[in-house]
Amino acid sequence: MRAGAQARNKRHVAFIVHGARAEFPGLRHVVEWVRAKGHTVRARVTWEPGDGAVLAREAIEAGADTVIACGGDGTVNEVVNGLQGTRVALGIIPAGTANDFARQVGITDDPNAAMDIILRRKPVVIDTAAMNGRRFLNVSSGGIGAEATAETPPDAKASLGPVAYFISGLRKLAGFEPRRALFEAPGFRVEDEFLLFAVGNARATGGGTLVTPRASVRDGLLDVCIVGGMPRKEFAKLILRVKQGDHLESEGVRYLQVPWFRITSAEPTTVNLDGETAELRQAFYEVRPRDLLVHLPRLPGHRRSVEREVLGGG
Repeated sequence: MRAGAQARNKRHVAFIVHGARAEFPGLRHVVEWVRAKGHTVRARVTWEPGDGAVLAREAIEAGADTVIACGGDGTVNEVVNGLQGTRVALGIIPAGTANDFARQVGITDDPNAAMDIILRRKPVVIDTAAMNGRRFLNVSSGGIGAEATAETPPDAKASLGPVAYFISGLRKLAGFEPRRALFEAPGFRVEDEFLLFAVGNARATGGGTLVTPRASVRDGLLDVCIVGGMPRKEFAKLILRVKQGDHLESEGVRYLQVPWFRITSAEPTTVNLDGETAELRQAFYEVRPRDLLVHLPRLPGHRRSVEREVLGGG
């Protein structure tokens, strides 16, 4: 290979590392290995909420062509927001508790394997979504699921992983009462009690629960699942079906595929956005078709390599 071609193949890579994962096994080796290959490498560590987005923007201003989120779903979310309005590619090295998006697209928690995907596979274009203007990649949920996530202790997440969310959910179920809200979407307007709702750009949340199992990151639509009020015993049975994505025909479940969705409630509702929570009275969701470049081996819900999907027009 000629020197000019070699230079063109060199990358400017920025690693955005969650502060609690700065000593993640193998990560330092990956950074050194990429640098030894002749690529320009910048590594920055987050300390406070919002740092991921700020550091991603700073990396872009410094010339990065790829920004890698090293952390969990929350870190990925911050970096995705930092990349907004650019064509700089996202890479992911999973180092969180659930790593819901990474699991769906086949990115393992082995830093070397994750880095191989970033260096060897061309980025593909996918949709993102936004809630009240904040971009997200995976699933936003409200109600019992979001409250269980908010109340899962950090030490439980660290020691139990995704199982911690399930345990918190069972505890939350014992004292949870249905909330009332107005749900709106194109051709849809319902005011009713609900136990949970989810808006998916992708399919799984809460440690792998397939709450929006038909979602696609390339169809220009949001998948919305609303579970209405019902007795706790019936809801407990339904949750087992939700875990497997086998709940769409169940009584009390509404499922929509729409470009936008709005929920309005008189009382604040706990809403989860890629692992981060907030208390809101209104949430407006919209899809943002094909506005993110990302390195991944396959699309959510697909087994085939993403290269085959692209070549086949999928």
